[in-house]
Amino acid sequence: MSVDLGIRLTLRPFYLSKQQLGSLLVTLLIAAMPITMLTGLGGASTVFYLLAVVSAVTCLSRDGGYQVVMSDWKSYRGLAAALFVSLVVIAIAAMRSNIRIDNEIERALRLSVGTFLILGACLSLSPQWLRQATWGFVITTWAATGYALWYALPTFRRPLEVPQHNAVSYGNLLLLMAVLATFSIGWRLTRYRKTEIAFKVLTMAIGLLGFITTQTRGGWLVVPVFIVIGWVLVTGKTSLRKLVIPVLVAIMVSGAVSASSPILRQRMHQMVTQTAECLTNPLAISSECGRIQLWRVSWLMFKDNPLFGNGTIQTFGPKLEGYWRQGIVSDFVYSQGFGEPHNDMLFSMASHGLLGLTALLLIYAAPIWIFTRRLRAEVSQSARVAAAMGLALCLSFFVFGWTELMLRSIRTIGFYAMAMAWLLALSDEKFLARQTH
Repeated sequence: MSVDLGIRLTLRPFYLSKQQLGSLLVTLLIAAMPITMLTGLGGASTVFYLLAVVSAVTCLSRDGGYQVVMSDWKSYRGLAAALFVSLVVIAIAAMRSNIRIDNEIERALRLSVGTFLILGACLSLSPQWLRQATWGFVITTWAATGYALWYALPTFRRPLEVPQHNAVSYGNLLLLMAVLATFSIGWRLTRYRKTEIAFKVLTMAIGLLGFITTQTRGGWLVVPVFIVIGWVLVTGKTSLRKLVIPVLVAIMVSGAVSASSPILRQRMHQMVTQTAECLTNPLAISSECGRIQLWRVSWLMFKDNPLFGNGTIQTFGPKLEGYWRQGIVSDFVYSQGFGEPHNDMLFSMASHGLLGLTALLLIYAAPIWIFTRRLRAEVSQSARVAAAMGLALCLSFFVFGWTELMLRSIRTIGFYAMAMAWLLALSDEKFLARQTH
C-alpha cells in the first residue's frame, strides 16, 4: 500500500484525470485540424474522424457531453434543426437520383452529427485546456504563409500550386486563420502576456502577407466584416448608429491596403477590364467571363427544376456539356472541365434547388444568430472572444462562398463543423460558469 502511494506521489506531475486526458486529446486534435488542412502534411479527414471518435466516447461517458447538451437543449435545438435539414435534402436527392451520393451523405453527416458530437465533448471538458487549441491556428498561419511564399518566389507570381487547395480557397482560409489567431488575444493562454500579444499581432501581419501573396480578390470582401467584429469585441458597442463610423473606416482601410499592392491593383484592373469585355462578348476567353458563364448556367439549371434542382452535385459537369453544345458556354470554359460554378449558393440551387439553398443558408444563419447574441450579451470577456471568433468563422465562410465553393470539400466542411462546435462551447456562459464552480 505504501509502495503504491509512493509511486502515485512520484508520478503525480504526470498524472491526468479522465477530464484532463479528454481535454488534452480533444485540444490536440482541434489544433491539428487546420495544420493538416493547409500544409503538405494532409490527413485532415483522419484527424476529424479521430476527433469524432474521441468526442463520441466523451459524450457517452458518465456525466458526458450528451447530458450537458440535453440539459441546455433550448439553446441548441434551433442549430440542431438547421444542421439536420441538410440530411433531409440529401435523403430526398438519394431517393430521386440513381447516382451514388456517398460523398454528399458524408458531408451532411459531418455537419449534423459531427458538430454535435464535438460540441458535446467540448461542453464536458476544461475550457482552459480547449482554448490552447488556438495555437494550431497560429502555427497554420505561419506555415501556410511559408508555403504561399515558397510557391510565389522569386518573382512573386500567383502561387497556383498550394497544398490541397486552389489559390482562392487557400488564401481565404489563410486569412481566416490569421484573424482567429488575432481575436484570441482576448484569451490569456500563457504567463507571458505581452510576448503572447506581440506574437499574435505579428501572426496577423504574416497572415496578411500570405493572403496578399495568393492574390485572392474575393477574400477582401470580408475584411471590413472582420474589422467591425473586432471593433464590437473591443468596445462593446453594438448599436447600428455607433457602427457607422467603424464600417466606413473598415472599408477605407481594406481599400487602402489592397490598393497599396501593385499585384492586387493589377488583379483588380484585370477584373474590371474582363468584366466589361463580357458585357459585349459573353463568350470571351477570360477568367471573369468564364465565371459569369458558369453562374449563368447554374441559374438555368435551377430554373429547370426550382424545387429539387438536378438532384445531386455530380450532375453539374454533364449538364455543362449540354449548354456548351447550345453555345451558352464557350469552348474555353467547357475544356477546363469545371464541375462547379465557384459560388456556393448557385451551386446549391443548381444541385438541390430551393431545398438546397435553404439548407445552405441555415448552415450559416443558425450559428451566426447564436454567436451574435452571445457577442452582444453581458457575459464574460472569454465568452465574447469565442463568440467573435465564431461570428468571424461563419460570416467569412458565407462571404467566401460568393466567389468560391467553400463547402464542397470534405476537409473544409469538417473544419467548419469542428471550429463551430469548439467556439460554441467556449462562448457558452453557462458552460464556463459551471466549469469555474
